[in-house]
Amino acid sequence: MPKFEREIEIDAPIEKVWEVMTNPNFWPQWFPGIESVTNAAQTEEGPSFEFTNEKGTGRGVIVKMEPLRKLEIITQIGNDKDKHEFELKPSGGFFGLKADECKVEYELDTLMGGGILGNFVAGGNPIDAMKVKKTMHLLRKLVESQLTA
Repeated sequence: MPKFEREIEIDAPIEKVWEVMTNPNFWPQWFPGIESVTNAAQTEEGPSFEFTNEKGTGRGVIVKMEPLRKLEIITQIGNDKDKHEFELKPSGGFFGLKADECKVEYELDTLMGGGILGNFVAGGNPIDAMKVKKTMHLLRKLVESQLTA
């Protein structure tokens, strides 16, 4: 299963980052592969939701939600299934004591089978690597814009 990882610092308190990440209304602005979302409940584990993108309509489910710490979502369109895992950590100030910033770690697991050869080929996929980078950039931009709104 090829995994793509990225870490980013967001100049906002962890509470604000969590608020944006768990609000389905914001997902089309930053979440990879989601152009619109329906039937999504904010801050709830378990229930599935529907989303659309250029490939069609898919389903997703919030698998794990640890407030202000971890968000894990699985999305699927046809046979294309991905696990998106976000981990938040307060940061900023001297040894993190001020904690006015948030470090977000994102891991995209393509949940692809295929053994060693399949993992090797997919693991070098520049499209997924760029998707992860773009996701983190968009999330930071969105959260920081919400501080001035």
